[in-house]
Amino acid sequence: MSGTTSGVIFSQSGNDTNMSIFRGKSLNFNIIWGGSTPIDISGYQASLQIRDASGGVMLDLSTSNGGIAIDGPSGKLILQATPLATSQISKAGYYELEMTTSSDEIYRVISGSVSPVDEVVS
Repeated sequence: MSGTTSGVIFSQSGNDTNMSIFRGKSLNFNIIWGGSTPIDISGYQASLQIRDASGGVMLDLSTSNGGIAIDGPSGKLILQATPLATSQISKAGYYELEMTTSSDEIYRVISGSVSPVDEVVS
């Protein structure tokens, strides 16, 4: 996996990739599945959810709701959320990004904990 980020900081912890998200700021980051050897993900669907410890959804991005776009041949997932959407991430939780193939195979791309970073300028 490789990519670029805005509005989020990633840190590695074992098998997890943890995120710090800047609340109330635009979120825009890309992930290239396969890193330097991209995997063609044409025809795939993608979904990312951030949930709090009790399972409540704080953010829901997907190819269905327009929060995730896919550039299939380059293996690129483009994730975006508005400042209003990121302001809903009010407490620590966890996230998972998964992709579903056209033959309904489901793959976990990335997951880990989420920590909100409060705004200084609002």
